[in-house]
Amino acid sequence: MARALALVFALLVALVSPAWADERISSFVSDVTVNKDASLTVRETITLNAEGNQIRRGILRDFPTTYTDRRGVRVVVGFEVLGVTRDGQKENWSLESLSNGKRIRIGSADVILPFGQHTYEITYRTTRQLGFFDTYDELYWNVTGNDWTFPIDEATAIIRLPPGARIQQHAEYTGFQGAQGKDFEVLNASGAEYRARTTRGLIPGQGFTVAVGWQKGIVTPPSDSDKWGWWISDNAGIFALILSLMVSAAYYLFAWDRVGRDPPKGTIIPLFTPPAGLGPAGARFVRKQGFDDRGFAAAVVSLAVKGYLKITDDDSNFSITRLSSPRKTQPLSVAESALLSSIPSGTTVLKQSNHGKIRPARSRLLSALSQEYEGSVFIRNLRWFWGGAIISVLGLLVSALLLPGGDGMLGLFAVGWTSIWWGVVLSFAWTAVKGLINDRGILKKLTSVFLLFFLIPFFFGGFAGPAVALMGGGSPVTLLLIAAAVLMGIMNLVFFYLLRAPTGPGRKLLDQIEGFRMYMTTAEEDRLNVLHPPEKTPELFERYLPYALALDCENEWNAKFATVLAAAAMAGAAAPAWYSGRNWDSRNMGSFTDSLGSSLASSVRSASTAPGSSSGSFGGGSSGGGGGGGGGSGW
Repeated sequence: MARALALVFALLVALVSPAWADERISSFVSDVTVNKDASLTVRETITLNAEGNQIRRGILRDFPTTYTDRRGVRVVVGFEVLGVTRDGQKENWSLESLSNGKRIRIGSADVILPFGQHTYEITYRTTRQLGFFDTYDELYWNVTGNDWTFPIDEATAIIRLPPGARIQQHAEYTGFQGAQGKDFEVLNASGAEYRARTTRGLIPGQGFTVAVGWQKGIVTPPSDSDKWGWWISDNAGIFALILSLMVSAAYYLFAWDRVGRDPPKGTIIPLFTPPAGLGPAGARFVRKQGFDDRGFAAAVVSLAVKGYLKITDDDSNFSITRLSSPRKTQPLSVAESALLSSIPSGTTVLKQSNHGKIRPARSRLLSALSQEYEGSVFIRNLRWFWGGAIISVLGLLVSALLLPGGDGMLGLFAVGWTSIWWGVVLSFAWTAVKGLINDRGILKKLTSVFLLFFLIPFFFGGFAGPAVALMGGGSPVTLLLIAAAVLMGIMNLVFFYLLRAPTGPGRKLLDQIEGFRMYMTTAEEDRLNVLHPPEKTPELFERYLPYALALDCENEWNAKFATVLAAAAMAGAAAPAWYSGRNWDSRNMGSFTDSLGSSLASSVRSASTAPGSSSGSFGGGSSGGGGGGGGGSGW
């Protein structure tokens, strides 16, 4: 029994001990002096009860200085702390930055406040708080702020206007943010002084806001130059964004004019042979100024036609066999020699499980082509491109840091999310589209169609980044950053290609390639007869077929020899030794050339890819509106 009584006594002591006592602001007085230069001098007198719960060392007073107007434009007000006292004595304080304003941390980390009542007096100066309207000027002032973490028993607002001012209208609001509560009384609203106070306590989240208007001519309004200066200073992020776009565009246009302009084309005339020493893969590499799977496929077909490989087509399932004793001795180009040396001996099936064999061969061919033609035939000008890319990225980063509040960071999040998401989705979509176009076989085409339909929901996910940014508090400025990033991305992509340019000799080589392609695609033989083209034979068809594949004109080349090949078939001509498959049909070569042009390139792509790589005073206001405001807590 004695132990139980002791426990009850200890509990009663704890309930009345300071740690369990009520912490609250008993009185909050905001005394605002409106100066003739439109600045405000504010003295806040805050009397509270500190009991070691929230208030241990002092209090935090948060003051918003960054606003966003209805157009999403940033507005930054001035704020300067003039002094802080506690119980009539100077108190230690420091100023910290918040995302939308400043925090005054009052007290010392190594000093614990005595329990009981304390009175803090905070004096500060702030600017750009007044509204200048056609017939009156106004102070719309959030007296207490709506973000205090403990209740306020009574709040008082005192507004002192300059001599000669006469209060014309006023309005008052209490309650949560946006409310128009009437728990107040106006003590004085005549002449140049205004006083009002609340008639009911404010719980955490509630506040007291007043708006007072007076005649014009008392306070000096800002000049137009002042407004422009503020606007530029407040919206440095937007200016940086616009400047970044302009500088990036100007840089790329200068770079393109300096190094990206193509030399003028020469006169294109039909040529009946390819340029000397230029293999099919080289012809495609020079013409496209880049490398792709079709170029690799054309090189493989060229090696087969020249007698070094045999291609086996089992219903678009390809394999290549490197022959130990080549049937022919036709010379190879430099790139073809490099490719042949990297193809394993024996038979290699072109499937993904063999990517370890095909990928090195593909890389070897690309390396040989790059060494032979890049720099001498065409120039990528990547240094110029990377200069523009760096300007774009730095411009976005600087703009994001200068944009209001967290808009810049939200915008960068949206840009990053959107870029990664769309990059992955479009990559899969492009693979599906290419498969639908190039792959043979109903099963493969159905797989591509299924993938496209499967990706439809993921397309909507690309808009999640901007949506989250806006829902997370972003303003229209956030969308502006996203739009600028999209424009910069498009601009970088366009100039990545535009900055490529052929050299003088490269331009001549391109003209020769186009002349050879003109011969391969010209259907009207009468136009060529005067130039004495070579006789059309099955051997000629085979010799230049790899070039037709490389220059995307295999169907025209096939149509050109349809009669000759059909006649050869009637005479009993057999399929070529370098190819084995049911697609060879001399009477209808369309399926054969289509198989080599599309399906072989698709197989090469699969075989060279590793698995898995692929945001006022007339009564129109509310509690929490106007300047001032903020809130606070203890620490």
